[in-house]
Amino acid sequence: MEPHERSWVRLPLDGADNVRDLGGYPTANGKQTLFHRFLRSDSLSTLTARDERLLYDYGVRAIIDLRDPSEVGDDPDCRIASDVVSTNIPLLGRNIAEIEGAPQGPDTAGVHMADLYRQTLENYDAVRACFRFMAEAPRGCILFHCAVGKDRTGILAMLLLSLAGVDKWDIVANYVQTRPNIMRSPVWYAQWEDPSLRGWRSVLDSPAELMERTYDLLEEEHGGVGNFLLECGVRDEDVATVRRRLVGE
Repeated sequence: MEPHERSWVRLPLDGADNVRDLGGYPTANGKQTLFHRFLRSDSLSTLTARDERLLYDYGVRAIIDLRDPSEVGDDPDCRIASDVVSTNIPLLGRNIAEIEGAPQGPDTAGVHMADLYRQTLENYDAVRACFRFMAEAPRGCILFHCAVGKDRTGILAMLLLSLAGVDKWDIVANYVQTRPNIMRSPVWYAQWEDPSLRGWRSVLDSPAELMERTYDLLEEEHGGVGNFLLECGVRDEDVATVRRRLVGE
């Protein structure tokens, strides 16, 4: 069996450390999310030729880049194949590294990031555009990513898994896995350990409490993912199509 024929939790790529399948999570109706339907990822700018082949063979046929246009221009994605469609939908609308890079103390970083996640959820136009693209994408796997695959990617993953009926704690666990994954990179690990760069730790960390708070916000202030997507103006048929892609119903 070739590696791309397997259902990976984390794909074994050389040029990206945080490419993960949303498949395999139990849902409220006793089923599970399907593999080879959605991948969440960090930047695709340093993929090797082997990585590109593996992603294509894995089924990737559509890509959503959630970064700000300035990030895209500075660090463009590698082109996986000519028939893979892609779009840039800035989920936050600003360069997240510039926002997160300001020095922060341990008592303020969590509050700052929670506010940033709230702002991201308030970008209704971008959420609506993401769901329209995912509903209309060609058959195959949809990959969505930002820079390290944590913040903007984490929020879209939360929305998708919530829509599939995955429970809060599996969604939190999916989010938390980001920092262990990106610590494989010597560059990110060195920055994490550098005392002079402690203000940047919020860029790399993925604490459970932050996703718990964001999930609770979605439930308490919007009445859950269904009502939230309705508020965003996502069409009912797009919601249904995206859900079918992930759970096969």
